[in-house]
Amino acid sequence: MDFRTLHLGDLPELVELQKKVYDNLEDKEVLQTLTEKEFKRIIAQGFIIGVYEDGRLIGSRSMYVPSVEEDEHLADDVGIENKESVIYSEISFIDPAKRGRGMQSEMGRELIEMARKDGRFENILTTVMPANIPSLKDKFRLGFKIRKTTYKYNGKKRHIMHLSLTSPFEPEGEPEKVHFRDTDWMMVHGDTFVGNNFDGEFIYYYRK
Repeated sequence: MDFRTLHLGDLPELVELQKKVYDNLEDKEVLQTLTEKEFKRIIAQGFIIGVYEDGRLIGSRSMYVPSVEEDEHLADDVGIENKESVIYSEISFIDPAKRGRGMQSEMGRELIEMARKDGRFENILTTVMPANIPSLKDKFRLGFKIRKTTYKYNGKKRHIMHLSLTSPFEPEGEPEKVHFRDTDWMMVHGDTFVGNNFDGEFIYYYRK
């Protein structure tokens, strides 16, 4: 397998891979697809990598630098004042026939290191659909924490997840063990608790 940064010339393969992944999903809500224009913007920023096998694109993952003027900026949800310190963890997808080989996490670690070396960013933010277990596991594996659960993007319930590159959250005390489907508890207690880890069924929340 060959990991490399993607460029505009890779766009047709990227769009084709996204369609293949989307068409294979039972729950289409899990993946918020991107337009060619959005892909071009991400490619121009340079935070997108792909995995090639036998000369064919089989996986991709990206990050995106949002405008500080962006509507519904995730920094507002978690109380980060310096929006220029924020980069978003964006879309990732793996060819359905190539899953289970750890590519998603490997690409995630590579992108986090790219963001760290860039020097502009202290915070990586992303949203996750609460029922998307694979995505939740992926984010927790990479060190992200649930900072808030709220409604975003025209009323869709989402976890706002945060990875600090400078001041990682250090849990103290006894955790609240909350079932991953109990989003009502999460929405009520999001201002005082942080979701620190996930065992596949329960999320362990600690007081901030």
